[in-house]
Amino acid sequence: MKLVVGVLAAGFLRDWRIGRSYRLAFVLRFLGTAFQVVVFYFIGRLLGEGHPALAPYGGNYFAYVLIGLAFQRLFHLSLAGYGAGIGEAQQTGTFEAQLLWPVSWPWLIVSFNLWPYAYALAETLLYLLLGVLLGAPLADANWAGAFLVALVACVAISGLGLMGAGLIIVAKRGNAVAWVVEAATALLAGVYFPTALLPEPLPRLALLLPQTYALRGLRNALLLAENTATLAPDLLVLVGYALVLVPVGLLTLHLACRWAQAQGSLAQY
Repeated sequence: MKLVVGVLAAGFLRDWRIGRSYRLAFVLRFLGTAFQVVVFYFIGRLLGEGHPALAPYGGNYFAYVLIGLAFQRLFHLSLAGYGAGIGEAQQTGTFEAQLLWPVSWPWLIVSFNLWPYAYALAETLLYLLLGVLLGAPLADANWAGAFLVALVACVAISGLGLMGAGLIIVAKRGNAVAWVVEAATALLAGVYFPTALLPEPLPRLALLLPQTYALRGLRNALLLAENTATLAPDLLVLVGYALVLVPVGLLTLHLACRWAQAQGSLAQY
């Protein structure tokens, strides 16, 4: 266990030191976040309140889209961050050597995403803080329930992310899993608009995505202040996704590593 903690800590500190050396990137990233929030604030003012599709979430478009924007970055990392970490390690020539460390390789892959997760969490909090300053109704939010939904959702989506990472090891270029799921999420899962606006059968297809249940649970917790027991249906669906997708993702990544080792292509990209 000490070795696992050491590997995770080393991965986090390495990425943190690299990240803090690009201070201008930090500033520009946070300015971009603020700009995006302000743009959607004025779009919300333009649209006004009272659209029937927004009624289940309080009727406020700005508050609705704020939740989608705030948590989309965390979901993106769960989907694409592991593959990006592997790709970076391959490009720097360290991936094959890192696999020889005396820890289980899934922990090594997790270490690639710790600092990006911390950074994304800070962005999420910034989104929500700016939203509150601009009038988003989050005063009575169920923060504990929202945290639980976000945590389980990230674990579930990570199963897809591990599958995509395995694809990168085999194909070297492009994370097709991440691309397909992110495109479907942007259109179907309710990031920017309620799924009720979509023509049939797209709302039914949206039910296949874990992000659909995650965003619904997050909005119910933050905008409607529903208690954790009321969030249980969406949480149970996300737990089910996690129980299926994470083992499949780990198996996919394991087989990809074994195949690449046999081919002698682990260090190639």
